Amino acid sequence: MSAPLPLQMVCEMARNIPCSPTILPNLMKVLNNPDAGMADIEKIINRDPGLASSTLSLANSAFFIGTMKCETLQDALTRLGRKEVYRFTISSAAGRWLNQEVAGYGWQPGDLSRHSVCVGLASEILAKRIGKVDTQLAFTAGLLHDVGKLALAYSCAEQFEDIRKLQASEGISWRQAEKDYLGYDHTDVGGTLLMNWSYPTSLVEVVVYYPRPSAAAVEYQPLVTNVHAAKHMALAFGLGVGEEGFTTELDEPALKAYGFTPEIAEECLPLVLEQAEKMLGSNLTIGKMKF
Repeated sequence: MSAPLPLQMVCEMARNIPCSPTILPNLMKVLNNPDAGMADIEKIINRDPGLASSTLSLANSAFFIGTMKCETLQDALTRLGRKEVYRFTISSAAGRWLNQEVAGYGWQPGDLSRHSVCVGLASEILAKRIGKVDTQLAFTAGLLHDVGKLALAYSCAEQFEDIRKLQASEGISWRQAEKDYLGYDHTDVGGTLLMNWSYPTSLVEVVVYYPRPSAAAVEYQPLVTNVHAAKHMALAFGLGVGEEGFTTELDEPALKAYGFTPEIAEECLPLVLEQAEKMLGSNLTIGKMKF
């Protein structure tokens, strides 16, 4: 068994994973700017031919049956509208990276992407219900929360058997087992990646602290706690959850301070299920949650 790799080397290796979501910070900035027009959005999306093509395909999909065919990206963006463009382009750009097949967490192909979409949707719905964070930012934060897992599994898969044994023998969270064995965990990896890719501090804080929101900077705790709650809601579906998924931490004081309750979870879960079925086309089953 080789020695664990240094954190910086893990992040360097992640650059070799296809479709890294480096376009997202600029895209988010433009989509969140009320003064930006569709031409500004089009300019960013056109830098990524795959994203431009899929956006045009969506605008011409069966959902818009009976309307005239969009022949240009500009027409497609006008038809979809800013809200739909935001959700689709952010999830599409991130999803291609998260869909990479890697060993380590016991994922099936596409599992991380499906689970991340569920967390993003739950985060958006919770943000709307509780009313303390922006819904678009909440969706993006939920979508990206586990970005470090892909990089870690890509570079350190051969160490995962020892991490697995350590987690089981010590009865600790999977994240803590990563930390104890490697000297860092997937949240450290994800935070470093997002900083290297010039993501906003709010999203870096989510990626680093979502398992333990009480440790986040005070100004970002509402957003981080929102994703923390959304993560546990998405685990109820079991969709795309790897073997590490059910050994996550629960920060009950943070959830209580944020106003998240089991009743709110029960109220929001059917909405998350409905949205997830629309986006993923999967048969999902809501499990029982414990708080």
